[in-house]
Amino acid sequence: KMTKIIPKFDKNTPKLHTGFEYGLNVTNTDCITFDENGLRFSLMGGVNIKQLDRMRVTLKVARNPLLSALHSYRHTLDLYNDSQCERYIRRASELLDVGTNVVNPAFYTLIDSLEKYRLDKKLALAEMRNHKPKEMTAKEKKEAIQYLKNPNLLSVISEELVNIGLVGEKTNGLLLYLIYLTRFFDSPLHALIHGSSGSGKTNLLKTVIKTVPEESKHLTTCLTENVLFYPPYRDFWKHKILLLEDLDGSAKALLPLREFMSNQEITKFVTEMDVNTGEHKQKKLTATGPICIVGATTKEQVYEDNSNRSFVLQINESGNHQKKVLEYQNKKAAGLIDTREQQKILTIFQNTQRLLQPIKVVNPFQPELGLPACVFKKLRTNQHYISLIKAITFLYQHQLKIQKDDYGKPFIETNLEHIELANNLFKDNLLRKSDELNGSQRSFFERLKIQLKKENKTSFFAKEIRQNMRLHPMTLKRQLDTLCKYGFVCQVSDNKKKGYEYEILAWEEYTFLQNEMTILDEKLTELKAKYLV
Repeated sequence: KMTKIIPKFDKNTPKLHTGFEYGLNVTNTDCITFDENGLRFSLMGGVNIKQLDRMRVTLKVARNPLLSALHSYRHTLDLYNDSQCERYIRRASELLDVGTNVVNPAFYTLIDSLEKYRLDKKLALAEMRNHKPKEMTAKEKKEAIQYLKNPNLLSVISEELVNIGLVGEKTNGLLLYLIYLTRFFDSPLHALIHGSSGSGKTNLLKTVIKTVPEESKHLTTCLTENVLFYPPYRDFWKHKILLLEDLDGSAKALLPLREFMSNQEITKFVTEMDVNTGEHKQKKLTATGPICIVGATTKEQVYEDNSNRSFVLQINESGNHQKKVLEYQNKKAAGLIDTREQQKILTIFQNTQRLLQPIKVVNPFQPELGLPACVFKKLRTNQHYISLIKAITFLYQHQLKIQKDDYGKPFIETNLEHIELANNLFKDNLLRKSDELNGSQRSFFERLKIQLKKENKTSFFAKEIRQNMRLHPMTLKRQLDTLCKYGFVCQVSDNKKKGYEYEILAWEEYTFLQNEMTILDEKLTELKAKYLV
């Protein structure tokens, strides 16, 4: 005699019980179970929640409790096909040795529960697509508008970034903040953070990303290529920030990421089998932006093709910077940092960004601006310069007069103060894009020159430098080999006791590059003399 199991929850009330929805055990969505009339139904592989016009499943039914492996039946069928359902009920009754009056009501109760479950998930997905920003109170709006109308807005933001935990990275933090703002643009900026392991790359990324509202960002440690092409809904990436904590774990996705940066849309064709006909058909997958992509890595040369599409931010690894970070860590551990005040600052940061509205930015001075002749990849670098000025103007939109073009569309206009702010932030990045050496190589070479100037020397032994700088032998060899290839250093002797001796050939080449950056200030001075008379 079959014993009816009375459920401890109402099947018509969703999520009343942890792991249960509409009487279905959905703890494991790949094996949804349902108990009724002493029977257990198991949906092997789960159920499709996207196509509501059919319910094709692989269904297993067994006695509960199961006394024999013979008392179970498995079959693939469409639960919306009445003839298939009737055959399934008859066959299950025979194999389980129970009457159809036991299997029949349990079977159709299962279908009813699955329908409600799928509709609930479909609605949840629709809500996700129509996710609206947090509604601010009148007080919060007033505070955010006052904040945005501050004449020294960029300086205030820089100080507040320090207050929320960004230590010793003012320029990088402010630049990254502006890069995040470009998610509103049709062609956003991107950033790569370079630095050695444990230098603070992730801290820079995560501290600044906290200023962005939750609805505008996607954070991940790593991702695969297919993740980009299978978003939950079409606009999942649109006007969002994709933050990759470690690009080294996303090597296979670098190609589509690179194209996503450039084109703001990526497409590929895949072959899928039609479940109805069994034929293989081509399917076009498309992911659309605009999207702002930001990541961190310990490597630099590997991502050269990605780097020239992005702002390259080098982490400060000097002794003074590390000392400041240690002081902050100790204060935080001692409870001397007011975390509540930090949360208030973050709330204002996010609310101000919610008040920023997409609007066209016009820079009438751009034709008279220029880049140094020594810059590599001038076309992309110039676009970065244009977008950075545009981002600053966009940030100051509540302080600018809204004008209308010939077609009646509103726009705001860049002024010379915005260009000056952009120049101050852009110089270091522009210098890095003009340098033949990457960040770590340049840092080593400049430290080496400072060390030799202190000792009043022009040559050095590799062994002595390794001991003074506390470098790994292979790291030192790699750095010296690179400097020799570029002709900045040459090997002059081989001493059996002291090792290889090297001599520096280029002492002022970096100073020359730095002097080339003054063209930005010269152009700005000319514009001020021309237009501020």
